[in-house]
Amino acid sequence: MKHSRGFTLVELMISLAVFALLVMMAYQSVNLLLDASRRVEEPQAEFQQLQRAMAFVERDMHQLALLRPANNGQEREEDNSIIQPEALGVSLEFTRGGNPDVAWQLRADGQGMMRSSLQRVRYVLEDGKLLRQTWNLVDHVESAQPVSLVLLDGVEGEPRFRFRLEAGGGFVDKLPKVLEKLVAVEFSLQHKRFGSVRRIFMTYL
Repeated sequence: MKHSRGFTLVELMISLAVFALLVMMAYQSVNLLLDASRRVEEPQAEFQQLQRAMAFVERDMHQLALLRPANNGQEREEDNSIIQPEALGVSLEFTRGGNPDVAWQLRADGQGMMRSSLQRVRYVLEDGKLLRQTWNLVDHVESAQPVSLVLLDGVEGEPRFRFRLEAGGGFVDKLPKVLEKLVAVEFSLQHKRFGSVRRIFMTYL
């Protein structure tokens, strides 16, 4: 009667070593594929974020609204249509139209009030992030907290708005005194991945 011969300890050790080597090679291959996928997806995600930010700016510039002087509760009035705040990091503040009334269904049930189609918007740079801050009250008080939305990461330096008049010529840094003659706004910034980014938007004041 013949007895079957099992594996020796040396053979088992060799088999385990070969198996471990194959597993390590497979892991490294998968890791390389994941790294390559991340390197491709990261620029795509940042580019999509840049496109989204520019879409917000374009929509806001198209909806610029001219208004009467603002009532800021301090017994003095100032133009609240479009301003360039002197605060560091604040690029532009303005009033825009086209603010959707999301409470129409509540009003239909007798639970809500009509909201103005005007909206106060401010673009702010904080820690390399371009923020879009909004108030539903046009004559908002400084103590009112805005709703902040991060539009873009990786911004280097302060974004820049420049303005062009109907009379022709190039873009200027300061807002024109006669806002009705404003026909275009140039928006530019420096991005850590995409470098210098510049877009021109038409206005319909």
